[in-house]
Amino acid sequence: MNRKLILIAIVLMLGLSACSLPRLVKVDPTATPKPSQPSALPTTQEEPTAVAPTGAPPAVNLPFVPAELADVVSIGESLISETFDEQGFWDTSDDPEYGAEVVDGAYRMNLNTANWMSWSVSGGVMSENVMMDLDAELISGSMENNQGMICRYLDDENFYMLTVGNDAWVEIMKIYQGDLTSLFADFVDAQIDPVNNHLQGFCIGDRIILYVNGELAAEAQDGDLVSGDVGVAIGNYDEPQVVIDFDNFFVYEAQGDFTPEVVPEETFSLDLDKDWVVSYSDDFDTPNEGNWTEFNGDDALTQWRGSRFAFDIFAEGITAISTTNELSLEDVVVISEVYRMDAMLANDMGLVCRYQDPDNYYSLSFGNDDYLAIYKNVEGDWISLFNEFVDVDLSAEFHKVAISCIGPELSLYIDDQLLVSATDSDLPTGDVGLLAGTYGDVPVLLEFDNFVVYTPK
Repeated sequence: MNRKLILIAIVLMLGLSACSLPRLVKVDPTATPKPSQPSALPTTQEEPTAVAPTGAPPAVNLPFVPAELADVVSIGESLISETFDEQGFWDTSDDPEYGAEVVDGAYRMNLNTANWMSWSVSGGVMSENVMMDLDAELISGSMENNQGMICRYLDDENFYMLTVGNDAWVEIMKIYQGDLTSLFADFVDAQIDPVNNHLQGFCIGDRIILYVNGELAAEAQDGDLVSGDVGVAIGNYDEPQVVIDFDNFFVYEAQGDFTPEVVPEETFSLDLDKDWVVSYSDDFDTPNEGNWTEFNGDDALTQWRGSRFAFDIFAEGITAISTTNELSLEDVVVISEVYRMDAMLANDMGLVCRYQDPDNYYSLSFGNDDYLAIYKNVEGDWISLFNEFVDVDLSAEFHKVAISCIGPELSLYIDDQLLVSATDSDLPTGDVGLLAGTYGDVPVLLEFDNFVVYTPK
């Protein structure tokens, strides 16, 4: 069965939210869009002001940490310990299309319109890293449903959802700025019961993990939402009626070091002398040589300066890409030196490959603030293949940057160390070039030198 959740509309009533959905089809994971040149770069989400939990009863159950996470996560402060013996702070509704009530010691949610989701949040948690336990029971309706938990809820347009269906369909979804992305979606081999299931969710750092009945069911990586509330959610498909009871919702702060860790390799992993040949190079010693894309506006300026090719960017949220305008290559290795000529660490610098036009190419870049990014732009739609702060010091004023675009594998090297790779096959061929950009601090002044392009022998 193919499924995909696409957010169309949101209806808010008494804090219990729902949205209608079209027919569901399976979709590959995607990530956050990055605008096209020259406009805004993706910015790191500011952490919301913490709100102390209010009214949470004392813990009555300690969650079980799966063996795979025992060395990663430890149990912290109890945030919610809810057995639904009374309504507490949970919202209720008797809307004919969706509703919720506390009944018989459980929080019962129902849907009566096909292809909808409904969710309810505690209203009392604002936490970065959480571990959640929840019992879910199908009371009536189709086994083709969604039931589970949400975390890092900021509002109805920004949160993560971790769900399972009684038919063994598991999904991790991201609703970000109103757009829904499936980070994981598949039928799984975990022991999913047709009626009763115990769910465990971990939202730790950039990892979103779901266990069902003690078995790992799904895991995804995403860093767009860093903090927020928690809650419960249900969804349905073509068969409209579904009723789910939730019970024993225990939420704890998750403790540990959840900073994404990148372990650099010792050396450049490609043997350029043996397997590759130089197809293009430019040391930028001769001004105005070549057909490089140039900028000469109030926002961005390029020029040959001191035997280098310089980018001066004066406006916030700008991406400037300059290509050779001479090459069309499939498998390539591109190497360049890049110099930071100002004090701004929150910048963006790197290389592009398979550039076909301003709406179709791959970019692999980094910032002196230790931020790495691999994006693809296909038909003007930006998708992040990787975008995270990493545990590597990139603050130096000079770096050697290299990318390899070989078949579907895209790799970013900095100072001869492989830092991150991603896989994608949408763009098979194109030009190569330089990338410079800004976030919130300006101006950013970058200079590139000794640009070399290798192709297979």
